[in-house]
Amino acid sequence: MAFQLSPRVGVQGADPAQSLNTALENFRNTLTEEQKREFQESTTKPDLASVIVFVAEIDVRNSSATRTSMARRLYTFLEATQQFTDVVNTFVSSNPIIAALVWGSIKTAILTASNVVSYFDKVSSMIMRIGKTAPTYQQFGELYPDCIGLQSALCDFYAIIINLCVKIIEVSRRTGLMQTISSMINPFESEFKPFLDLLDETTQKIKLEVSLASKQADQEAKKLLEYESRENSIFRPFARGFYKSSLEQQADASKWRMKLRKREMMKLKSTIRNNLSPINHEFPLRQIRKQRFSTTAEWLQKESEFNMWENAPQTAILWCLGTIGMGKTVLMSSVVDHLQLHAVRKSNEIVCYYFCRVDNEASLSARNILGSLARQILDTQIEQSDYETLLYLEDETRDLSTIDVVQFLLLCLETSKAKKCYYIILDGLDECDSAHIQAVAQAIVELCSKYIGFKILCAGRPGLEKRFKSDTPQYRIMVNEKKVNLDMDCYITKILDKCLEEEVLILGDSAIITEIRNTLRDKADGMFLWASLCIEELCAQNCDHDILEALKHIPHSLAELYDRKLRRVREGRVAEQAMKILQYCVVVKRPLTVMEYREALSLSLEQKAFDRGKVPNDMDRIIHGCCGLTFADEEDDTIHYVHRSVKECLFITNGPHTAQFDVASVDRHFGFMCMTYLDFSNFKRQLAKVKNGSGTPIHPIQLGTSTLSISSKSVTTQIARKILSHHRQLQHFSTREVERTVQERLGDVGSPHLEGDFQFFNYARSYWLNHLTDFTPEMNNDMWGLFRRCIEGDDVPTCTPWELEPQTDSKRNDIPDSIQWLLAHEHHSLLLYYARLQPHVLSENVKDFILMRGDIHNRYRYTEVIVSLKNTSEILDNGLSYAVRDGCIRSLAVLLQAGADVGAKVNHGIALNIAAKGNHMEMVQALLAAKADVNAAPFELCGRTAIQAAAEGGHLKVVQTLLAAKAEVNVRPTYNAGRTALQAAAEGGHLEVVQTLLAAKADVNARPADKTGRTALQAAAEGGHLEVVQTLLAANADVNAPLTEVKGRTALQAAAGGGHLNIVQILLSAKADVNALSAPNNGRTAIQAAAEGGYLDVVQILLAAKADVNAPPANYDGAAALQAAAERGHLAVVQALLAAKADIDPKQTAYKAAIKGGHTEVAQTLLAAMADIDAKRASRKTAIKEERALLTQALRYSKAEAKRTA
Repeated sequence: MAFQLSPRVGVQGADPAQSLNTALENFRNTLTEEQKREFQESTTKPDLASVIVFVAEIDVRNSSATRTSMARRLYTFLEATQQFTDVVNTFVSSNPIIAALVWGSIKTAILTASNVVSYFDKVSSMIMRIGKTAPTYQQFGELYPDCIGLQSALCDFYAIIINLCVKIIEVSRRTGLMQTISSMINPFESEFKPFLDLLDETTQKIKLEVSLASKQADQEAKKLLEYESRENSIFRPFARGFYKSSLEQQADASKWRMKLRKREMMKLKSTIRNNLSPINHEFPLRQIRKQRFSTTAEWLQKESEFNMWENAPQTAILWCLGTIGMGKTVLMSSVVDHLQLHAVRKSNEIVCYYFCRVDNEASLSARNILGSLARQILDTQIEQSDYETLLYLEDETRDLSTIDVVQFLLLCLETSKAKKCYYIILDGLDECDSAHIQAVAQAIVELCSKYIGFKILCAGRPGLEKRFKSDTPQYRIMVNEKKVNLDMDCYITKILDKCLEEEVLILGDSAIITEIRNTLRDKADGMFLWASLCIEELCAQNCDHDILEALKHIPHSLAELYDRKLRRVREGRVAEQAMKILQYCVVVKRPLTVMEYREALSLSLEQKAFDRGKVPNDMDRIIHGCCGLTFADEEDDTIHYVHRSVKECLFITNGPHTAQFDVASVDRHFGFMCMTYLDFSNFKRQLAKVKNGSGTPIHPIQLGTSTLSISSKSVTTQIARKILSHHRQLQHFSTREVERTVQERLGDVGSPHLEGDFQFFNYARSYWLNHLTDFTPEMNNDMWGLFRRCIEGDDVPTCTPWELEPQTDSKRNDIPDSIQWLLAHEHHSLLLYYARLQPHVLSENVKDFILMRGDIHNRYRYTEVIVSLKNTSEILDNGLSYAVRDGCIRSLAVLLQAGADVGAKVNHGIALNIAAKGNHMEMVQALLAAKADVNAAPFELCGRTAIQAAAEGGHLKVVQTLLAAKAEVNVRPTYNAGRTALQAAAEGGHLEVVQTLLAAKADVNARPADKTGRTALQAAAEGGHLEVVQTLLAANADVNAPLTEVKGRTALQAAAGGGHLNIVQILLSAKADVNALSAPNNGRTAIQAAAEGGYLDVVQILLAAKADVNAPPANYDGAAALQAAAERGHLAVVQALLAAKADIDPKQTAYKAAIKGGHTEVAQTLLAAMADIDAKRASRKTAIKEERALLTQALRYSKAEAKRTA
């Protein structure tokens, strides 16, 4: 049946906020006069800043409390509420201040509850759970404006929230005695359960309304497409009589078009942000905030170095360095809050942060770290962009590499008119692999060098700062025992108080608490992690004697403490499951929830079906059995290591400490379990039902084979007690009666879904392949068979990750997606599968791609797989050239053994020459041992022999190795820009190589290449390599050696063109010809070259040496000295040349060059010089004319005299 959507839009007279207005009125009536005043003060429309300010206010109010910051639990809910208040005023006209009232009501209730710590603990925990499912703008977005049903559902949700606030205030008014009695008769959870149930129902209603509104929007988009297609039809002139658009249709089309554009813009913004980084950077911060006690971790902001960094007028870097467990991460969370609070309403300050998580593999990638920072920096710019700009950004951000992210960010910052200050907080970077650390370091250095608005704060262990080689001002703060002393006192006191209150630490003699506190404080050495783990050790003891003994023998180092805890884990009641959690935490590709672990812990490789009887009943006991090394996040319900150093203890061998487990083995085993799980018969039955279109409901009695909800432990207990109470009747039970009993407790279960009923299903389906990168049939043949079936996916509900990835411009259309994916993820097992079971996929083109693109460290393994197949000589030879180019020595050995030609000319080179150029010493030695021709000719007109290539790169040891192998030192250079070995070394300024070659009888005056060639001296002079020039002159290099016709330079011309004054002086002293002719094609005399570069001091030296200031330019692409200086705007040089009588030719070439280059001052100087010349010429003409007139007059006089005398 089709959805009837049209009536849902624009329902006349409907008031979507009716329930919300009623709830707000009820809330006002509940308040006392004092609370009404507080409510009035809170009644303002909130913005994003309001959330930060409000949470900070609660923290200040509860600064004396002994708990960690409970206010931090409220962030998610308050942010969702703020988003709702942003939109509610747009569709509620009956109450223009409704947004402010909603915000004020919630603030008042929370502030009231916060006055009682134990009560606020429960309230904040409840609000945190509500926040996890609260509707967000991302969900309802642009759908709400025309959907009354969605508007009503959103208002209903917040009406329930306001009624919940009423209940919170009513309960908070009870006396202590009444609170105690009420908690016994009607516990907190039961008292608020009706509200939570209503919220769950309304959340489902919102989801339904969002779905309906989305279908409505899709229908409108379809109608718009039909309308525009009809309007643009080639038959439109003939169809007007039939399809003439009415004004109403045009108005509808315009409205649909606007709505469609808004939806598209929202999707584009989401896509752009996800393209930059898919990492949720906010979640780790929320976790860390909850570990911090009020008034702690604030000392850093009082340090002088911090204030200098924060207030620096330009880019600056601050290092916060300390050893493991000294609270650096919590310290950084405090800095983020401090900076956000100050920048919250400043448009020119942006606070960005990133916390690396060892239990989230993706968060340790340099690409994701930099992408997340770029996403935060550009977030406002993305949000405010118009449609066309969003299209451009979406295209530009697609498939960015690590380097591309940095360049994209710099481009966006350059084009942005707003000059802002960007605070960037980085924590835990030293947990990443070395290559990723280096990539981030290089990117940060580049950003700091090209943009003045960055303030970088990086926290890590000492030594991390050495990876950042930057000229940017840097400050350093060392975290030590003295600086954290006050925080440590507070931390230990509050943790002990919490343990006592929750009866985790039970004492017979209360007086020993002082000894416990003092001992921990004295031995902590500033390590909060150590203190926390020690307190857990003390809590595990059974009597005061054991507590004091444990305190007396408490380990001094974290390593010893971890070893003690591992012994306790192995001796515990739940040792097997606890050890599994400790192992799995490091290999999972994202943190698993408690319910996902619950199923994972029940699995074994022998299972054929899911066995509910093996699922642990009490996960709290297992987590507790990890002896404080793990914790479950209260908001996200995921399990994590208590600190990243736990991973080091378990998996890394360091000095005398031996690793407990092997990461690769654990990772592979977890992959086996994922495959085993997906192959369960449970899924085959359910898949068969889906395929057969079965609509048969699963009865409640079948719950034995399906998963209960997260609260299943309490529900199951209730069911068991209910059944037990009817044990007599159950002696002759009927299935129908049991079903009815279960149904009473659970309500309508409906048909189960794989994702809902099997909690581990989604993870196993999505990540099974990521755990099996290093797996061969020889390891486990049965698992290899299952691996094959999972890839082929015929009877196992797996997904292959390359099918989920979007098509991008960088993807090769001629290479299968699976091959590109396996190379990107270094997946050896998948390649092995194709080689053994589907070799047709590995075409010649694909093999070449794998050998060329494979990760350098693992390429030899790919190479071994490729050479095991039938290959052409071209594939082997290409593979050899790729291996040599990238320095893959093990791949080289495999390919040589497979018969690759060591002298093949492929990919624009020869193996030995490529290895020498890349300074791959091992490669050079291996190739020489394989009889590679040490004097093989270059492959191209501009190529190099092996020794020429090594000399050009300055690779001294390679040069020495090649000389020892009888490399010819004086091989002629190739035609186009070729170099002899000596010329190449001299050009690069490699003095030791030059000396080595000269000792090997290299010709110091060898003829240069015909095109753009240089002698050794010319090359060294051009590069400004003074010591090399002196060495060559001492070896009798010809200072006036002839130059080549195309772009040739004498040594003096080359030095002058580079502005190398010292070398110019040395060459002149060595009798260099200051007026040597320029090369016919693109040549320059010495003074022309210096003038072109604007090197005034060189020009003056050359003029003093009698350089011809008016030397003719080269025949092709030449320029006289004055023209060259004028064209580039070198005013001082122009003035010096004019003073030296440089000619201004009649065609005004220099003047026109200055005008063309936009050099006004130069043009004016030349114009003045031309006017002076013209004046002199005019004066000379006048004098000649006068002389001629006097001469004519004299002749006339003499003729007249002659006649008279005659």
